[in-house]
Amino acid sequence: MGNGAHTGVDHSPAGADNRNGARMKISWVKWVKVFDAEDDKVEIARLRELLNTEDEVWDAIQGALVPDTKLTTSELSLVELREVHSLLKDRVKSPFLEATEVSALAEELKLRSDPLWIEEQARKARERKEAQRATEARVLREGLSELGGDGGKWSDRADEIAAWWKAVKVAEAKETWAGAFGDNRISARQVNTAGRGGTFSVVNLSERKNADKRREIVLDRTVDGVLERLKPGNFRDPLTSANSKVRLGLHDLSASLLDSGDDKPTLDKQLKFYKDAVLVLMPVPTERDSKIFHAISSLAEPDADALRAIRNRFTRIRLAQGSDMHTIFVDDTTGPPAPAQFRYGVTGRVHLRNGDVVGADESYIAARRTNALEHSKILGDGATQPVNEIVMVYREHASETFPLFVKWDEENKRFNVLKRTNIKETTGAYIDNKGAWHDAPK
Repeated sequence: MGNGAHTGVDHSPAGADNRNGARMKISWVKWVKVFDAEDDKVEIARLRELLNTEDEVWDAIQGALVPDTKLTTSELSLVELREVHSLLKDRVKSPFLEATEVSALAEELKLRSDPLWIEEQARKARERKEAQRATEARVLREGLSELGGDGGKWSDRADEIAAWWKAVKVAEAKETWAGAFGDNRISARQVNTAGRGGTFSVVNLSERKNADKRREIVLDRTVDGVLERLKPGNFRDPLTSANSKVRLGLHDLSASLLDSGDDKPTLDKQLKFYKDAVLVLMPVPTERDSKIFHAISSLAEPDADALRAIRNRFTRIRLAQGSDMHTIFVDDTTGPPAPAQFRYGVTGRVHLRNGDVVGADESYIAARRTNALEHSKILGDGATQPVNEIVMVYREHASETFPLFVKWDEENKRFNVLKRTNIKETTGAYIDNKGAWHDAPK
């Protein structure tokens, strides 16, 4: 570390999480206008390259994926920050650039070039990585303890697994809105026709800038698509054992986890706003059941058929974060051509409590996985934005109540419950904006 620090190279990993207030918001639209569109094409192209992430974002207006842009200077490496400052420092006479912005860039550059600061960020990153490893060991240990039995093989705990799985389905069948919402176990996903769906291409996770590595994905994000995910046969045909997930586009979907606390915002403020959206409300497992599922998935010599059957019938959270993930679908294959492995939630950003926005490195992605097993961690003090993000695996659910489909009623400030067989019609029941259920009038 010491030798690299003195060369001015930023060795601190992405996500160094104490910037002492140095970071600033990137005004990339204005900064591009600092340059003359005709005379400074090279500078404009380079600035855009520096300010773009390697991810993409869905633009509802264009109806397409477009390059995503860094939000704050904390997403820039030291080398990138130095070059941005170099490009802008002599352009302060432009009406699109404040002298204070250039000064702030210079101050941040000075701070982040300090070898002591670099070493401190590296230390914090190491500690974060070590803490995450400890969390992973703990949740696995707790899951095995809650499952009961002894031994590291599936056969050692087969009876306990069968008993647990039976209890899961009994509990699902008894699930109520009041119980699940009161336990902070309601996921909310908005289905909007302007969102990304259908067939489109996605980048390769390892080679995001390689256009030849892009793969076509089919994504069903409709209400009917959610219902198709609840059919186990779509993930294992009872006759052929075929998995139709990729063919039908039944991939994981983004959602948010609602917080029922008395001091929390009303439900409409816990959701991203989409006009005319249908809201899908679905319970997630208890933390205990999530940890047990994770534990049985880790057992050696598993009963492959039994484990697959559980996976195809267990609605759950795969990833969770107390802020927007700013993530996309990617293909996670490497090496020679192989069947695509589409994943959602393994890229993007993290919004930290001090206001920083940082790239989601391996430790942050790992934290999303353990947060999924302890979903309460993204609520309350764990929330760094009003709307969190979870990645949902929608599967079979034994309740006759869920999934619930509701729609926001602006006039009455409530969510009207829709008929599952025809979401254009209401049942007469509704959920008020504080989360209380109201039956249909008799």
